[in-house]
Amino acid sequence: MTLIVLAATMGNRYGGLKYLEGIGPNGETILDYSIYDAARVGFTKVIFVISRYFEEEFKRNVAGKYENLLEVGYVYQEVEMVPETLRNPKRTNLWGSAHAVLMAEQAVDGSFGVINAVNFYQRESFELLYSHLQEKEDAGVQCFSVSFRLANVLPESGGVTRGICEVAEGGLLKSVTDRHGVERISGNPMYLNEYNKWVKLDENAFVSMNMWGFAPDVFRHIRAAFDRFIAENGMDLKAHFSIPDFINGMIGQGWKVKVVETPAHWMGLVSADDRSQVILRINELIRKGVYPAKLFEPNEKTK
Repeated sequence: MTLIVLAATMGNRYGGLKYLEGIGPNGETILDYSIYDAARVGFTKVIFVISRYFEEEFKRNVAGKYENLLEVGYVYQEVEMVPETLRNPKRTNLWGSAHAVLMAEQAVDGSFGVINAVNFYQRESFELLYSHLQEKEDAGVQCFSVSFRLANVLPESGGVTRGICEVAEGGLLKSVTDRHGVERISGNPMYLNEYNKWVKLDENAFVSMNMWGFAPDVFRHIRAAFDRFIAENGMDLKAHFSIPDFINGMIGQGWKVKVVETPAHWMGLVSADDRSQVILRINELIRKGVYPAKLFEPNEKTK
């Protein structure tokens, strides 16, 4: 069972390779805990989607720790993967998360999961992802999202972008809409709309944190959708092709996308102020026995 980890972006205001920031007692990173959880629940292969601009640093500081846990592979996402005749030559931004998934097409031969490198999803979420990938889904369901409740994915400080889900009866996804600048205002989750007005959100709304389960035939659909995207937006310096964009388009064509709720509480390094809170929560999970004090030992194998 394969897990694709989207790690090609360097981070925004937090800066640098933020998934290399130590938050565990022995310098463990958020990505370390995700890979540890993935291996424990049954994933046997991980494919990292990275940029060649930091390939050496990533392999030196990250991948060596995982090679005794599961099979490790790499694919690359670059702006230049789109021919010059189809893109703005001044573009520097990568093409988005759906394009990143597409880069792993030749490295995957079965159903697979997708996560972001910078999110700490916690063990329960990986258990759900793995178990649903193993199950035969209901007839007509093409993929699924392991989704959080909004109240469980707000950082301690600052505004964030969250993929707010509209879910129909029966647990099928109707749409995913990115809301920017989501934060608590007077105790209520809110976001700034295009008119610079605060809009209240439901704490119990489902949120996609880019944890998805797909069958292998999804690649042909992503490729076709990306080709259309480039034909329409290739000269736009900022347009990007995200997984939610792709999913919304496919729902419009009749896809059924299942929403699987996780009870977990997200953790991430949105800003430098979040680090102390993440460290406290990691230490509490270690105290409860969820994680060992030291994640990786030489020649450690999954149990």
